[in-house]
Amino acid sequence: MLVLCWQALSMRYSQVLVPSPVETLQALAVLYNSGELRENLMITFQRQIVGVSIGIAVGLCSGLLAGCLKRLELLMQPLISFLLAVPAIIFVTMAMVWLGMGTKMTIFLVALLVFPVMHTNTAEGLKSIDQALLQMAQVYRLPRLLTISKIYLPGMRHCLIAGLSLAMASSIRLTIMAEMLGAREGMGQRVAIARAYLETDHLFAWIMVLLVILVGLEFVIIRPLKRWGAHGQQLTE
Repeated sequence: MLVLCWQALSMRYSQVLVPSPVETLQALAVLYNSGELRENLMITFQRQIVGVSIGIAVGLCSGLLAGCLKRLELLMQPLISFLLAVPAIIFVTMAMVWLGMGTKMTIFLVALLVFPVMHTNTAEGLKSIDQALLQMAQVYRLPRLLTISKIYLPGMRHCLIAGLSLAMASSIRLTIMAEMLGAREGMGQRVAIARAYLETDHLFAWIMVLLVILVGLEFVIIRPLKRWGAHGQQLTE
């Protein structure tokens, strides 16, 4: 139905406004044959993977510390709220001033905005663990590794998976936005060029690639993680 509506709109309006699905596929074939698609996708994926890995690692560590130390959580809460509330475009502008245009700026932005998501979910997951189970572990003097594997990880599983899923999904969007505004290569930069030169068929082709990436991310990473989390929760119950 979506494709049919797309085709109907392309017949109603000019190619500059709405290219047809066939024209979009032809533009996608041109991008693939020229090597432009593969080259820019590799650049974007490298930036996204590095940025999201740094953000997840830092957020996980800080979230664990904040969940254990109440004072640290209170000290960090204003920073976390600030990062979550301020529009991402503000941080893009700041990063361009500090780091210039390119890879460093994109990685910094992705890591900076993934960090509070992972921090919040990790801290909440640590606080959601049943205290009765922790007291039981102390009474029976369970080894530390056994306590972590049998109590902490199952108790935090749901929140950690939610944080990872949100971080992965948002990191793609943040990478594309950063590249559109402050990079000389990458998928986002190619989208900006297509818009500037009114190459609407190429613009739609890049949007189609982005949709395929998001759908693949959903079915390859996010949904298996959620199923694993639900299965672990059922076993715990």
